[in-house]
Amino acid sequence: MENQGRALNITLLQSPFAPKHLAGFTRLSGDVFGADASEEWLASLAWRLESMPDVTVFIAERDGAPVGFKAGYATALRRYYSWLGGVVPSARRQGIARALMREQHRWITASRFNHVECHVEQKNRAMIEANLKAGFVVAGFFLKDNKPYAIMQKEMPADPADYAGSREKIASRLVMFMPCFT
Repeated sequence: MENQGRALNITLLQSPFAPKHLAGFTRLSGDVFGADASEEWLASLAWRLESMPDVTVFIAERDGAPVGFKAGYATALRRYYSWLGGVVPSARRQGIARALMREQHRWITASRFNHVECHVEQKNRAMIEANLKAGFVVAGFFLKDNKPYAIMQKEMPADPADYAGSREKIASRLVMFMPCFT
């Protein structure tokens, strides 16, 4: 916790990404996930960054060194998927993940999206607790590679002027309760 007083800089990167950003993101993901980050998995990250719509990556840096990230992309016109995030082991439990989530949610609120969704492996209690504290609800569960995941969703505050009519507003709320399976 000694690093908490040092300045944390958060930078937003949006697609399309320069090759140096793709390489940096892949390297940072390897640092965050360590032995769990296979070469195949790391290669798949670049594909998502290049292929998914409205991709954002928030990078946290301390003293000029990347220490964490939060990435996401659109899954529907008004739904944003908070896809992947993490903090390097030496910088964990210092509020960095919370700061990244706050910046991502600020961006989502300022954009066209009014729902954010994430999938969290059930054994990742810290992330489930952080999401619940941030206002997410558990909307369902699914199995992926025989591992249970929670589908967590949050309705984002929106300007009423964003809604063209009540039909769209009602439909967007109904979609929130329909689980998505991967």
